[in-house]
Amino acid sequence: MNHAERKRAAGQAGPADASASNGVANAEGAPPVRRRQGRGSAGISGRTGSSSTAGVPVDAAATDPAAGARPVPAGALALPPGIRLRHPMEILPSRPQPRPAWSPTRRDRRDAGQPRPMERPDRQGTRLVADRGLGAVRINFRYASFQSMTAAFSEKAGRDQYFEGPHETFGFRRDEVDPVRTDIQYQPVRFEWTTVDGRLNWMTLDWGVELQDGTVVFGEDKACEDYFADPELDERLDFAEEYLAEHGARLERRVAGGLPTALERRVVKDIFDARRTEYDEAHAARVRTAILASGGTTSLCEVIAAIGEHPRLSLDIARAMMFDRLVSMPLTAPPMPDTPVTIPPPAKRGALRAFLARHVPA
Repeated sequence: MNHAERKRAAGQAGPADASASNGVANAEGAPPVRRRQGRGSAGISGRTGSSSTAGVPVDAAATDPAAGARPVPAGALALPPGIRLRHPMEILPSRPQPRPAWSPTRRDRRDAGQPRPMERPDRQGTRLVADRGLGAVRINFRYASFQSMTAAFSEKAGRDQYFEGPHETFGFRRDEVDPVRTDIQYQPVRFEWTTVDGRLNWMTLDWGVELQDGTVVFGEDKACEDYFADPELDERLDFAEEYLAEHGARLERRVAGGLPTALERRVVKDIFDARRTEYDEAHAARVRTAILASGGTTSLCEVIAAIGEHPRLSLDIARAMMFDRLVSMPLTAPPMPDTPVTIPPPAKRGALRAFLARHVPA
């Protein structure tokens, strides 16, 4: 009795039996040729990870034991709707982000300067001051400064914008590409008041934006949340928030331009760099038709297919359309085939400049 006969006698499947399920024999007595279960020719589903053959999605590796070798439809193995595939940038480890070396909780006392008493909260003659040209009320360019001073032209505002530190440039890129924001202005207004001992004091807010619903929001940007723990700054911002609320505006405290992680800054920068990609009206019409045909929300892969160019160029065209408020995509996650794409609602801008015009000194 040879080895194969002993295995059959023990109730185990030999090579001849295995050929019935795992391969097909070329000739009588010849070893079976194994057929590898490959992926279907119609592509791979981006959500389930399954292949599709003849228009029917099937999983290449999963079979139903009770039905033999028949494939199981991918719909039975689909991910729940609340789960999205992650981009490789979200999975790969990233470098640790160091905190600012100079902050209220970490600064060296030798560099902190002389302590001074906190200003009393009772202020007199408080007012808002805006620039006569409705632009930046302060251009704080100095040759000797602790932090970098930069400037850029905003296509959304049609004006030059001035920043203090790299964290404000992060916020500028986000404000520039975010379709929810219809108008922006950095260094927009200055608070002025007189202290109880007769001294004139002031504080300039870092940025102001107009949202698509006409809401005007001003804000203060810091590189680290530790700065907002400073009691004097916290009291001033509380006072500014109450004062702006009386005039129909809001105040927000923002850390690192609203992009605290390197991944979010990378996503926004990719959109910002592609904002001048050229496209024509035919591209925009096909994208709008695809989104409306899907009920107002479609996937990014459908938008790229509607654009019809090379996938990389089509992705940059979709980003440029987002800059022009033709489409809207999330800013906090990298683009994936299942990224939702919508059409932003129409907006009429002008509330931010009207607010600034009311506070131009006579």
